[in-house]
Formats: sequence, structure tokens, C-alpha cells
Amino acid sequence: MLNQAPLVRKVRGAYYGWWVLASTFVLGTLSGGIFGNSSGIFFGPIQRDLGLNSAQTSLIFSLARAEGSIAGPIVGRLVDRFGSRPMIVFGGLLASGGFIALHWVHSYVLFVVIFVGVVGVGKSSGLGQVLISAVNRWFIRRRSLAMSICITGFSSGGAAILPLITLGVSTIGWRDVMLYSGIFMGIIVIPLASLVRHSPERMGIGPDLPFPQEGKSGPPQPVIIDFTVRQALRTRSYWILFTGSVLRISLWGTISLHSVEMFVWKGMSHEMAGLMFSLMFLLSIPLRLVVGFLGDRFPLPPMMGGGMASAALAVLAMLLVDGNIAVYLFVALMAIEQGSSTLNWVALGNYFGRTSFGTLMGLISVAFNIGMLITPIYAGLVFDRTGSYTVVLVSFLPIYLISGVFFLMTRKPEAPVTSRAAAYGR
Repeated sequence: MLNQAPLVRKVRGAYYGWWVLASTFVLGTLSGGIFGNSSGIFFGPIQRDLGLNSAQTSLIFSLARAEGSIAGPIVGRLVDRFGSRPMIVFGGLLASGGFIALHWVHSYVLFVVIFVGVVGVGKSSGLGQVLISAVNRWFIRRRSLAMSICITGFSSGGAAILPLITLGVSTIGWRDVMLYSGIFMGIIVIPLASLVRHSPERMGIGPDLPFPQEGKSGPPQPVIIDFTVRQALRTRSYWILFTGSVLRISLWGTISLHSVEMFVWKGMSHEMAGLMFSLMFLLSIPLRLVVGFLGDRFPLPPMMGGGMASAALAVLAMLLVDGNIAVYLFVALMAIEQGSSTLNWVALGNYFGRTSFGTLMGLISVAFNIGMLITPIYAGLVFDRTGSYTVVLVSFLPIYLISGVFFLMTRKPEAPVTSRAAAYGR
């Protein structure tokens, strides 16, 4: 029998940040599959069950995202001060309870109130930016890879859980799917959150820096620069990254909500459209990991700009190609866009540090959540009037290109004179 003791000792002695990353990955998988990316699957069944039009249904999910524009800075500030764990527990249980309650709701107004005020608040409070902020506190040298793995969790939820949700909605109905999903999430969120610690410093260790061994020469220790919120807001770099991120994510609000209906518009069945939507997330998983690996070694702006170029080509495919081929091209090209999207937050952490990351990310979320409120409703109104997504796609094309230009312009700002800028451990 093989001796497993060396492996056990190696696992126990691993840098604790990897345990934080593992927990946030699983939480992101569950959040992305159950609460985040499932809206496109639930859209049609909820619309038909409650007797709504496309704009009314879009309003449900858009208002939940708009709520994030209010919660974003508040949540970011709380995370920067108290850490991610209490926010994950609170948000996870609240969102789970809201999903359970929706099983019995038949009123449109009450549905909106619970989905926005309970599920939306819970997701914003503990299962979105909070997970990314936790990883940013634990990693510096491998930040790009670590964040990519964390955010890949959201795509993994789309790939692994959405097919189950699609199958469940078509067999037992969307109400029972929400009930069982909420119960499962409520059970598992606390043990996963218990693994997430505030920061390495609170545990008496340092972040993942390449310290030379005692008595031996090694690479120079990297300089840690942490901007305050006020210092970051005074830089041109923050506002360029802000604008590119807001434009990209605002459009994703429509893509994530209307993709299934858009595929049906191109001639697919609802079941096949749901599976193609899941495939988009599946394809993005290896791309996120590759981009994360490359992001620790190569400049970020060209990769971020390339992702927007891919999204623009996806839109062109839907406009110029007919039938299922258009959907296949769209899914493949949007998977590339999603693969590069991680670099938004990698750049934010690389440029401005760890201590104010949650607040700075929260400020960006104010704007993009407003965008994610407006664009899906706009798409729903246009479709209700025209029976087509052509006008929507034509209007999105230049926005993707403009976003790409902003990403190409991003540069790391100079360290502020008053910031902490010293080699770690001095």
C-alpha cells in the first residue's frame, strides 16, 4: 500500500490562499448556475406562467441588477473593513430563502419584490464581488491566475448547473427548480464560507510573494502599492478602466438574459437554445484559465481589447448569418469575450492594490448595474415592437468596439506619493 503521508503533509502545508480560492470557486459555481446565469433559462417559463410580455419579464431581472448599483459601494466598503466571510453567509442565506419563497408566488408585483429585494440583495451582498475581493486579498504574484480560477467558477455554474436547470424546468417546472435550488444552496453556503478568511495578515502570514530563502540570493521582492479610494479616483487609469468595464458588462446584461430567446428567434427550439447557452459557459472555462495564466506574464490591454473584438464579431455573425450556424458562431465568439472578461478585475487589483479593491469595484458596479438595468429592458421593448433582435444587435456593435478601444488605452498608474509603497516585510 502506498504511503500517503507526504501528500497529506503537502496539502496541509499549502498556502492558505488556495483554500480560500477553492471555496470561492465552488461558491461562484453555485451562484453563477443558480442565481446568476439561470435568468435566461427562467425567462420564457416565467413569462408564460405569469402572462407577461418580454419587457415586463426583462424588468424583473433588470431591477435585481439595478439593486446592485446601490449595494455595490456599500458591500465593497463592508468587505474592505470586515472581510468576506460574514457577507457570504448573510447573502447566501438571503438569496436561498428568496428562491424558496418564489415557489409559491403567483403575483407579478410580489414576484418582483421578492426577486429584487431578497434574491437580488442576497446575491449582491455575498455571492458576487465579495468572492473576487476575497481572492484579491490573498494573491499578488499569482493574482491573474487566482482571479481567473475564481471567476471561472461562475462560468462553471453556467456549464455544469444550467443543463440541470434546463432539464428541471422542462420536466418538473421552474417553481420546483427554484425551491430545490434554494434549499441546496442554503445548506452548503455556511461550511464553504467558513473557509474564507479575511486576509493573510490576519492569520499571521503574508500574501503569495516570492521570498528568497535565508542566506541565498533571489529575485527582488515586488513592491506593494495600495491606493486609497480617493487616490485611485484621481487617476486617469481608473476612469479608463471604469468606462471599458461599464460598457462591456452593461451589454452582457442583455446577452445573458436574452440569449436563449435570441437563439429561438434564429430558429432553435427552447431546449436546444438552453443547451447552447450552457455551452457558451463551458467553452469559456478553459479560455479563462489560459487567459489567467497569460495575464501573470503578458500585458493585459491587448487581451482585454481582443475580447471586445471577439464580441463584435459574435454580433456580426448573428446579423449576417442565418439559422443555427449563426448561433454556433455567436456562442464560440462570446465564449472568447467571457474568457477575457476576468482581466477587468485583474487589472483593477494590479493597478490599485488590495486594501480598497472592494470599494473601487463597488463603484464600478454602480454604473454597470444601471447599464444592466437599461439594456435588457431596451432589448425587450424592441423585440415586443418588432419581433426581432436586429436593431438591438446593430446598436451593440459600436459599443463593443468602443469598449475595446478603452481597454487598449489602460495603463498602470504611477504610485501616489503618500501611498504605502514598500517591499513587503520591511
